[in-house]
Amino acid sequence: MTAQIRFGIVGAAGRGMGYRIPATEDDRVTVRAVCDVSPDGLERAQEAFGAPECYTDFHEMLWEADLDAVLIATPKEHHVPQSVAALERGLDVLCEVPACRSLEEGRELVRAVDDSPGRFMIAENDVFRREWMLVAELVADGRFGDVYYARSERVTNSADHVEEVAWRRTWRTGRNGVTYPTHNLGPLLRWFPDDRIDRVSCEGSGHHHVDPRGDPYEQEDTVVMLAKTERDRLIVHRQDILSERPAAGYRFELQGTRGCFESAPHADADHRISLADSDGGHGWQSLEDYEDAYLPDRWRTLPDVARETGRNGGDYLVFESFVDAIVSDSPPPIDVHEGLDMTLPGLVSERSIDADGEWLDVPDSREW
Repeated sequence: MTAQIRFGIVGAAGRGMGYRIPATEDDRVTVRAVCDVSPDGLERAQEAFGAPECYTDFHEMLWEADLDAVLIATPKEHHVPQSVAALERGLDVLCEVPACRSLEEGRELVRAVDDSPGRFMIAENDVFRREWMLVAELVADGRFGDVYYARSERVTNSADHVEEVAWRRTWRTGRNGVTYPTHNLGPLLRWFPDDRIDRVSCEGSGHHHVDPRGDPYEQEDTVVMLAKTERDRLIVHRQDILSERPAAGYRFELQGTRGCFESAPHADADHRISLADSDGGHGWQSLEDYEDAYLPDRWRTLPDVARETGRNGGDYLVFESFVDAIVSDSPPPIDVHEGLDMTLPGLVSERSIDADGEWLDVPDSREW
């Protein structure tokens, strides 16, 4: 493909701005149009992306702008309707997480992808984070042996953050269960290759916090999801975005028959690893000690400007990988089914917590 890929960006003044650097630095891309409901924000976005056209209506942009692909960076409730509309237009689609709000929306999305000539990719940036990709390479090389257990946490103390815009209050704390799992399940499932979560159980700690208006949060303070995979691996995931404590972000643990990994518990600590074939499994090393041998090439060649984007370059690699797939006419690195593998367990957890922790099956979108 020699012509530049013509992009339209919706949600351009908000989350879409996180892609300004890759979208304007990649000479394979031109941003043809931007779209946002905020007139003031739209003007700023048009200038930032150098787009010749701007719109306040997404469907007008789809039908009036001359586009090859769209980046959907709008709130959660728009992800499936806008993705479906763009796919029906025959465009390639890069959509922010999560993939959908319900199992019914997930089915609708799969149908649209199956019926469209366009590609669809979920923009899960933590899959491309430097440290998590390094762990994935060690797993692929067998250094952990047979991996069988993982733990992840999203502990962020972001009650103020969810009040910044209404959709966050609605979709992140206005439902009970693991409502925002993709940043944790995305990297973790890359460490369990050729596997998926097929059943979950979820319980909570109760309700102890209220929002600034005095209304109780529908989400319990801490929710914990147990998950088993098709290959009988065990996953424990904790989500806590309300408790009063220092934010710890995303934390991980991985255990295999020949070693283990633990992510840093706080910003001043190191990610650490212990492997039987290097130290007998009796001591810890820094994960950085394995970068020379295992760091993926795309991180070795990452331009300096990329590190100015989210996840220290993760946003850059999400966008670049999507463009690579278009240029090479190949499947995207996180297709609709992998995106749903990261999303559906959380949706089923909401049903489980309402059923007092009952174990419930997670559907496989590949069978839809």
